[in-house]
Amino acid sequence: MSRLDGSFIKVASIPADRFQGELLGKFVVVSWGEQVVVDPTTSNITLQLLDLAGDPLEAAHVLRVTCDDQADLTVGVAGTALAGDGTEDLIAQTDAAGALELVVTCAAAVVISVLAGPTQASPMLDCSTGAEVSFV
Repeated sequence: MSRLDGSFIKVASIPADRFQGELLGKFVVVSWGEQVVVDPTTSNITLQLLDLAGDPLEAAHVLRVTCDDQADLTVGVAGTALAGDGTEDLIAQTDAAGALELVVTCAAAVVISVLAGPTQASPMLDCSTGAEVSFV
């Protein structure tokens, strides 16, 4: 971001509490919950959207979620699948509370990486962390 004098400010140097109202909700961080083992080939993991202050973002947003090609993703009780349900490449919308429950299915004894990313309908999204789901 540039100042009027032409110098630059690093956005990361601006404290999150300086962002107010709607602006705070436009910058979203993806957070992952713990793996819940359903059976040897199925586990659930929940993705939660947070605002920059670390609070749950109560808004539905569209994300792309992918995993290793040895596994399949479906949407559980939180969120809605828009495309690719039951594949390794899913377009989904979080629920109104910003949560997306993923059901990961894999028959191999491996650790599966799950990543979320933005779509054209996403806010500015920090998706720098992923999740690992173990079937070992």
